[in-house]
Amino acid sequence: MPNHSSTNHLIKQIATISAFFVFGFLLFKYREGFNNLRDLSFLQFFSFSSLVILGITLSGSKLNLITNYFNIYLKKSEWFALSSMTMILNSIFFKSGSLATSTYLKKKHNFPYASFVGSFIGDQLIILFISSLIGSISSIFLMHSAKAQLFFSIITFSIITAFLFILLSGKITLPKKESGIWQQLSIVTESFNTLLQNKKLLRALCLHNLLLIITVGLRLFTACSILNQEISITHCFLFVATMAIIRVIPIAHSDVGIREITIGFLSERIGTGLKAGVLITSIDRVLELLLTGLCASVFRKSLVTPKN
Repeated sequence: MPNHSSTNHLIKQIATISAFFVFGFLLFKYREGFNNLRDLSFLQFFSFSSLVILGITLSGSKLNLITNYFNIYLKKSEWFALSSMTMILNSIFFKSGSLATSTYLKKKHNFPYASFVGSFIGDQLIILFISSLIGSISSIFLMHSAKAQLFFSIITFSIITAFLFILLSGKITLPKKESGIWQQLSIVTESFNTLLQNKKLLRALCLHNLLLIITVGLRLFTACSILNQEISITHCFLFVATMAIIRVIPIAHSDVGIREITIGFLSERIGTGLKAGVLITSIDRVLELLLTGLCASVFRKSLVTPKN
């Protein structure tokens, strides 16, 4: 009898292969849409590049805020490089970038894995809360203005928003035990509670995440412009909210294809078409990886040179 871990691994493998197959089929079917990249204007490229760099900066600044609280002070080039690396790897393999960052912080700055995990979970929940709130607002607006059938989206986003609001408003406590695993869990919850109890840090992270979500929304809107798709900014914010939910669910070993397929069917549902959703998210991923990779290569030395 296969154990639970083996079954879970098999399911992820099937999901990953299926996503790649469906995504590849859709890319081949809509391949002519990529011809719009030939007419990419300087203004479009500059706008998209600026938004990617802003996203890297906001993510890196968040990391810097968290590490500063634990008396770890990163150089600007260091947290920018870590942010770039995290974005690239997370876009390819599920949370691999976050794992690489935690390993780097542990080896170079002696930042405990458990503390990183607790802080990471807290930050992810903040992102989910803000994204779900934006998703609820966007869905309600589109349902009334564009007559889109988004009742299920409204209910889903509202439930997630309410649940996370209750969770983030409280404090997680664990009974004290002597086992090593339990002690590590206690460190995780302590770091998680840090984000909730330190109001100044919590407000700063909320602001960073709000700006980050807005940045990604504007990035998708720019991708629409590149592809000559007349899609409103409200649609783009709904896409971003959905992407945030997908990103934290380990459906497959990689979210390559999962994001594009999901947004494609959501785009079809709200009347902008399957083709538009797939192409927009595909172009966004390709340009993001290229630009983020360039940033990571420029600042990579800050991760291998000795700390001053």
